[in-house]
Amino acid sequence: MKVVVDKDIKNFIDLVNELDGLQDIKFTYVTSEEIDKHLLVDADVLFIRSTTKIDKKLLENSSVKLIGSATAGIDHIDIDYLESSQIRWFYSPGCNSSSVVHYVLSSIGYLKKINVMNEESTLGIIGCGNVGSKLRLILNKLKIKNMICDPYKDFDYLSSMEEVSQCEVISLHTPLTFSDKYSTHNMIDKYFLATSKVKTIINTSRGSIVNEKDLIEANNINYISDVWKNEPCPDTDSVNKAMIATPHIAGHSYEGKINGTINLLSSFMEVINVSKKNLTNNNKLLSGMTQNKPTNNKLKLNNFIDSYDIFSESKIFKELSNKSDKFISAADFINIRGMHKTRNDIC
Repeated sequence: MKVVVDKDIKNFIDLVNELDGLQDIKFTYVTSEEIDKHLLVDADVLFIRSTTKIDKKLLENSSVKLIGSATAGIDHIDIDYLESSQIRWFYSPGCNSSSVVHYVLSSIGYLKKINVMNEESTLGIIGCGNVGSKLRLILNKLKIKNMICDPYKDFDYLSSMEEVSQCEVISLHTPLTFSDKYSTHNMIDKYFLATSKVKTIINTSRGSIVNEKDLIEANNINYISDVWKNEPCPDTDSVNKAMIATPHIAGHSYEGKINGTINLLSSFMEVINVSKKNLTNNNKLLSGMTQNKPTNNKLKLNNFIDSYDIFSESKIFKELSNKSDKFISAADFINIRGMHKTRNDIC
């Protein structure tokens, strides 16, 4: 079995060497730029990050029958093509949820520092998935008022979209969807901005959930965003418009990355039917790799602010944007993402 692996998947090489039952597998480690249809002609499995687009163009005429992505999102995967071609696939939902929550809480701390939020403010959360639900729980621990909506869920504590739109500050935690009943593409547009009370938006989901053109024309909106339309070449006008702008690093804690790798390897071992004994031993080893800490009542907002300076990271990204033309180049965007300082989840 030949397995092609993006060598930048966090600690993948080190972990594979520690696991039992994988010695007969040929792992080929390459950069994401080296992953092309020629490399995959005789490959059986491909492990990727979000930097690799999985579609017919890449996989046609290859022998790949399994795709694994060490990511919480799937925007880079053409699921319809994979399923119609009978190519199995899996990803790592929720792997970086704590990291994204940390980013949002650091943003809230900044908003309180500049008096955009105060003790009476209520944060509206759109989306009650892995991130939104965890954010709600920690906000409750911190005694920060909040309400959350999600049309796909049926929990007693959920509010309606109309109620959440009356909050002055909202945080977005939805996938980017186009065709279903509750499409999120351009969900935050000029109509939403005109009819809601929202004055500040935190976006860690996907750039195209917000209509950036409408946002730029709305001069009274504070925008904190880690995600951008047309990544990895975001529009400099959008970046410059934002109060806080970062290069898609909200989920880039140590744990956020290593959890993606662990999910990848655990799923792979199940697919290839590693023996029960080896699977038990390997999963025990993998479970000890993360440094997640349980949420506790002693946490304070300053814990999140002090461990991650969101303003300084934004300043660096905006300086790059100011030096760029209409769009930030892909090379510059990827390079500045690599400058993100290592940080740990604290809950």
